[in-house]
Amino acid sequence: MTKNSNRPRDCDAVLGTNSPPLTGAVLGGLQGVKQRLASPSVESRIAALKEALDYGEPGLELVIYALKDESEPIQHTALLLLQQRTEPKAREAIRKFNPYLFFKCVQTLKGHTHQVNSIAISPDGQTLASCGNKDGTINLWQLNTGEKIRTLAGHTNYVRSLAFSPDGQMLVSGSHDKTIKLWQVSRGEEVATFAGHRNWVISIAISPDGQIIASGSRDKTIKFWQMCTGQEIGTLSGHNTSVCSIAFSPDGQNLVSGSKDETIKIWQLSTGQELHTLISHSAPVHSVAISPDGQTIASGSYDKTIKLWDLSTGQKIRTLTGHTEAVRFVTFSPDGQRIVSGSWDKTIKIWQLSTGRELCTFTGHTYSVTSIAFSPDGLTLVSGSGNKTIKIWRCD
Repeated sequence: MTKNSNRPRDCDAVLGTNSPPLTGAVLGGLQGVKQRLASPSVESRIAALKEALDYGEPGLELVIYALKDESEPIQHTALLLLQQRTEPKAREAIRKFNPYLFFKCVQTLKGHTHQVNSIAISPDGQTLASCGNKDGTINLWQLNTGEKIRTLAGHTNYVRSLAFSPDGQMLVSGSHDKTIKLWQVSRGEEVATFAGHRNWVISIAISPDGQIIASGSRDKTIKFWQMCTGQEIGTLSGHNTSVCSIAFSPDGQNLVSGSKDETIKIWQLSTGQELHTLISHSAPVHSVAISPDGQTIASGSYDKTIKLWDLSTGQKIRTLTGHTEAVRFVTFSPDGQRIVSGSWDKTIKIWQLSTGRELCTFTGHTYSVTSIAFSPDGLTLVSGSGNKTIKIWRCD
């Protein structure tokens, strides 16, 4: 490789000089960047941060350190720069910093004719699926641009729940028409219809290996279906009314269900045995989620609270309070460090998992927040609302 003699070196010119050293190209040098980062001028410090990444790992360290700066514009600039980097230390710095402090709504998507019941983001982070149309259709969007890609038609009533397969090739939907449909995403084609529930299909989940679909229904049951054949392979009964939300554990060994009967149940899938029934909420449990490490359950309830539970023991860890109306949806950030909740109070809240502390609140929806999804890298959050709109949030 030919060495670029014009590339600035650590020992090159100091900021402010009009007389460059005869042996170096004058672009300020890393020492010049460091000097400008100590300037009282925010504008000068921002310019220095943008230049710092030209100096390899030492420059990257300066940008990471800037996340601790007392100035929010400096923190914001450092975060934007780090989001463009792929180095593990950059990703780790973002995770520790809590990028959601600087999230804002960058786009609002319109096109639904009913409240947005469910949203899902493909594993590659490219495609957003949403349902909330009176005619039972599903919308697919390009996440980066907000452009609608196509509409999937086939259900004959409201679609209530969506889930992408782990490889992103398939989308599964559950509907008030009592069926589950399997769609080929790239072609927008309906592949199969699974029928067997006696009432609305409210919740959908796909096993981590992509082989099994689970569906929760207003008929009080949870059914399991073979993805490739559509064959019904099992039914769990135990809830006293609608199964509002279900989630597979990351290892595929357990299923967690939340119900309108105010309980959460933990099931062992190999035996179909009910391991624990979690009782603490005082109103319907509308949403459950399991942390990426498989240790913690989060549940959101119409009693306005979020509760955290130990998956292995069923013991309650803590209760999170702060919403002023029913909690409609909960999920974990992809790194598992934070919980996100959406409520009828029109807000989205971010919570620290380890402490239960509320970190920040997003406002902007004019009606209830009904569904939330993260992009795989955690740098985009999407929320659906009862006013038929979808909002895209990120640090821009």
